[in-house]
Amino acid sequence: MNIWYISKYATDPIYGYPGRHYSYAKYFVKKGKKVTLISSRSNGKVKIPSFRFKNQFYYQSDGVNGVILNGPLVNLGFNFKRIISWIEFEMRLLYWSFFVTKDKPDVIIVSSLSLLTFLSGKILKRKFKCKLICEVRDIWPLTLIETKKVKKTNIIIRFLSYIENSGYRFADGIVGTMANFKSYIYTINPTYSEKVSYIPTGFDPDFYVKEIKVLNETGKIFSQIPKNNFIVGYAGNIGLANCVNEIIEIAYRMKGQAVSFIIFGDGVLKDQLVKKTFALKLDNVIFGGYYPKNNIPYILESCDVLINPWLSNVSLYDYGVSPNKWIDYMFSGRPIIVALDGYKNNIITEAECGVFVKAGDIEAMINAINNYRSLDKNELDRIGNNGKEYLLKYLTYDVLSDKYITIIDNLFNFQNTK
Repeated sequence: MNIWYISKYATDPIYGYPGRHYSYAKYFVKKGKKVTLISSRSNGKVKIPSFRFKNQFYYQSDGVNGVILNGPLVNLGFNFKRIISWIEFEMRLLYWSFFVTKDKPDVIIVSSLSLLTFLSGKILKRKFKCKLICEVRDIWPLTLIETKKVKKTNIIIRFLSYIENSGYRFADGIVGTMANFKSYIYTINPTYSEKVSYIPTGFDPDFYVKEIKVLNETGKIFSQIPKNNFIVGYAGNIGLANCVNEIIEIAYRMKGQAVSFIIFGDGVLKDQLVKKTFALKLDNVIFGGYYPKNNIPYILESCDVLINPWLSNVSLYDYGVSPNKWIDYMFSGRPIIVALDGYKNNIITEAECGVFVKAGDIEAMINAINNYRSLDKNELDRIGNNGKEYLLKYLTYDVLSDKYITIIDNLFNFQNTK
């Protein structure tokens, strides 16, 4: 079986790092499938030789045939330049598919973030008369409506909604990483929900690396914390949607207690929050800086608990969330505090490795911290290790790829029974 796996933002271990799409592709190949992973240079995370005079760049790794299409480098964030890069990627994808390659897929998997890839998937399904799977990791355009407060009547939103509906209608299968995603699809069209399968965010244990140099650096950072203090950690983006400002507020209210907060990462609000920390004279907050993602779990092992605030009053979260952050947190083997409204039947509750409190409720987060402070180290280790053991048992890409292959194979089995 020949699979095309298409994602503008896919990365690989040769010119970036082995992300979700590459990891699935690698295990698909190990289990007898032929896979071509089609991505773009324009995601900014791909470091490859010059594209001068080239429209695409080919590579092969772990049996995966990679195609990286040329395009302008674009930083993250929703802006006009990013939309243009989406359009250019789809044009290059269609040109390559129609006029360059002689390959013919049996199955095409198109993966959001960009919904325009759904439109390309629809066109390529008709050309190759193959099966089409739409993979959804973020619900667009609802994410823009809920978190960016863009009106539903906005012409871009209406256009993206049309593409979303069209993609789901023409898809043979729909795979979502959110636990309650099927309920969302039901609101669009009840018949589409029959196509939906849930596969949570996974991970590859080999991706994480314990680099002594990095741990020595972060060890010096942790050494600034008083020896007997309880350490609350955060790692990830420091932006508007990440509510790191709430961690600063918690630290302010817990000032004078034997609790320290350490924040790893970077983002648009970092400088502002650093200045706020100095203005409030918070000696219980440390900004630890940015470190490569594959080191994060080993860095966080030095914390007692980890925290993850979310935006409040966002109905989008009723359909579930699938943050990569939870994977990093769980692999660290530390208990987790999540401040989130919405659907909570997820990997953290199933693993019994953390607690949920109401989003935006500072006192509830403080109470959760104090509850964990009251436990001895052995109990904290037990709760944290629940998460790591759950990951290794249920959420490796090796395990999840079996579920994905079953979904793919069933598309053809269903066809054969007609």
